[in-house]
Amino acid sequence: MIGIRLRDWAMRCACPLSCLAIFSMFIHPAAAEDVVLVEEHWELHVGGPDSDSSSPQVSMVMSPTNNLFGDYFLFSLNYGSVPSFQPGGMQLQHWYGDDIHSSTNGPKDGTLHHDDEVIRWTQRLSVHNSQLTLEIVDGVSQTWGNFGGQGYLKASAETTTSNLNAYRPFVSLGESGVGFAGNRVSSLILTKLRWVTSDGEEYETVAPIDIDIDADLDP
Repeated sequence: MIGIRLRDWAMRCACPLSCLAIFSMFIHPAAAEDVVLVEEHWELHVGGPDSDSSSPQVSMVMSPTNNLFGDYFLFSLNYGSVPSFQPGGMQLQHWYGDDIHSSTNGPKDGTLHHDDEVIRWTQRLSVHNSQLTLEIVDGVSQTWGNFGGQGYLKASAETTTSNLNAYRPFVSLGESGVGFAGNRVSSLILTKLRWVTSDGEEYETVAPIDIDIDADLDP
């Protein structure tokens, strides 16, 4: 995967003006201090899942920078792909460019099977003491119950950066999506962004952005 252009990302969003407003916020942040933590709050609305084909299959990407040439993380829902395909459950992967460095599975491996299920979770990216960390927290679903926040969906990597000032939400919005059976998903929404600076100040913006679901059909 490679980073996308701003125009490509904005065209994928259901509300381009909201997308551009959030993008501008991180180009010209209001805070003078370094950003050390960013949270993306997500909501997935499943229409009619199919447990036999483990569909739909969703991949969420989050990077500390405006590209995928260095460290980034991939969170998969309803499947895993490392070391080989696994139906159901969740998996968190740490990548550096085209190379995968680590993967960890959630403790629950069932496949989505409830019609009109809504899944909510938060992707928390932070940097502290030369460690870059992505953890899934505050997850809730009908199929898997509560998930995340207990260390099993967490990945860390050594880093030379001391802040997340280069983070751009358009990378997550452009690279994330439904890789299989988009017709079984009603919406995939970034509901809120929250970030914390090195002086402890907290900021957030609530501007729901619905990613345009790919038309990859499940027969």
